[in-house]
Amino acid sequence: MKSSYQMQGYTLHLIPTKKFKTITISLRFQNLLTKDNTTLRTLLTFVLIAATNKFTTTKDLASYLDDNYGARLSTNINTKGKSQVININTSFVNDVYLPNKENLAKNMIKLLSDLFFDPYVKDNAFNEEIVQLKKTELKARLQMDKDDKFTYSLDKLFDYMGKDSVLGIPNTGYEDKIDEITSEQLYQYFIDCINNDKKEVYVVGDIDENIVDLFNQYLRFPYITHTYESSYIYENHKAEVLEIIETQDITQSKLNMGYRIDIDFNSKYHYAFTVFNAIFGGFSQSRLFKVVREENSLCYYVSSSYDAFNGIMIVNAGIEADDYEKTKILIQQQLDDLKSGHIEDEEINLAKIMLKNYLIKTTDEAGSMISLAYNRDIVDKKESNEEYIDKLMQVSKEDLIKVSQNIQLDTIFFLTGKDYYGNN
Repeated sequence: MKSSYQMQGYTLHLIPTKKFKTITISLRFQNLLTKDNTTLRTLLTFVLIAATNKFTTTKDLASYLDDNYGARLSTNINTKGKSQVININTSFVNDVYLPNKENLAKNMIKLLSDLFFDPYVKDNAFNEEIVQLKKTELKARLQMDKDDKFTYSLDKLFDYMGKDSVLGIPNTGYEDKIDEITSEQLYQYFIDCINNDKKEVYVVGDIDENIVDLFNQYLRFPYITHTYESSYIYENHKAEVLEIIETQDITQSKLNMGYRIDIDFNSKYHYAFTVFNAIFGGFSQSRLFKVVREENSLCYYVSSSYDAFNGIMIVNAGIEADDYEKTKILIQQQLDDLKSGHIEDEEINLAKIMLKNYLIKTTDEAGSMISLAYNRDIVDKKESNEEYIDKLMQVSKEDLIKVSQNIQLDTIFFLTGKDYYGNN
């Protein structure tokens, strides 16, 4: 059977595997990430799966899922460079493992259709009680993010680094905008998403082509021709590094460093930078982990990550406040050392092995398989895991040196305790 099918208003991707006893369906709704829409989209993910016209309370909907052998329904939202993506996910037991044929796939696809085309709406507005409840839940979620100092400090780095650009727009929305959203406004935006968002649907499990007929029968959206940009290269011509130090009542300080790299998902050297990041700070055998954490005992944790959709690299470290300057210097020394070409063949080979093992492990979890496939589809990259691994294996030392040359520190955000000596 084919792996992709053009349906009414969306593309259906089938990922057959016998590894799981469940079937997982993921709907992905893509639109541009904007300051005006981010809070609307985030609140919508909370309201969307709270009820339908048939199941008018969260309890009723939960009971229906329980009746379908504990089927699961969830949503989340994330950013992909210049785009914001709403994910609606359901997973349920494959009928072949049930004593009687229940046709759970049909039930869940129909439920997904009801979420969009038979929602709990009156007078062109979502149910007010549900909307108010979900506003409270969203505020609580945003407060949890503030209380989690790792998440908070990383968000602040993006805020400062991405000022006046898409990088600085939070995918979770703005807390001070939540109460401004009315039930009518949210419903109208919901209709706009149905009509204008680019949609992809993924199915993972022991499936055959018959499931295409179920989607054709029960899930249809308006035809659209919109496409939205996702991956891009972050640019910001700062005259000097922006350094922000914020103090709070905390014991473990959080160091976050953002770098411009001139490479993104679609760049020629995407594969080389993936390997470079693995060597620099991507895994437990990386330079940052071994030198900064183990040899110099400066960090509770330290790592680097390559954001291929925003075209940036981030370094995160948990440190003692007094080690701030020493840690910054040591991180820069390791980067300079790699730029100078001091890269051992053993480091390169180990990084490639770690990346290969990581990619192989993605096939052990349905959500990871979907995320990997979507990341490629959203930038129109047609390649299998095997092809991707082969390109990583072909990365040379010269490639690694080349991609390192354009790495430039852009912004530092340091969250530390109130007694930090730098403020005395």
